[in-house]
Amino acid sequence: MAGDSGEKKMIGTVEIKRILQAASVEELPEFIRTYVTDERQGVRKLVETAAKRLKALETERARIEELCIYEKQYAQYDFICGVDEVGRGPLAGPVAAGAVILPKGCRILYINDS
Repeated sequence: MAGDSGEKKMIGTVEIKRILQAASVEELPEFIRTYVTDERQGVRKLVETAAKRLKALETERARIEELCIYEKQYAQYDFICGVDEVGRGPLAGPVAAGAVILPKGCRILYINDS
């Protein structure tokens, strides 16, 4: 990652912000390690932003794993179908139903049934 600890004092906060914006999720731990000891207020905020981004990803991964409880419970079957309905219910109007079968082990971050 650009901006190793040996050269971190030589680059400005604007450049460090650019590095953070370009960083992939996999690069965030290295970004945090590189700049966590920097005493500049702006850089501290950037490290905090990176840490929040990393924490949010970890939280989302845990949420997705929790959604897979039935998939894990019925893993011996070849196909597991998720079903959801859309509408206000049969008494209030029409309802549409849909079903999706994803490949085993498929994890789509930020998926929502809404």
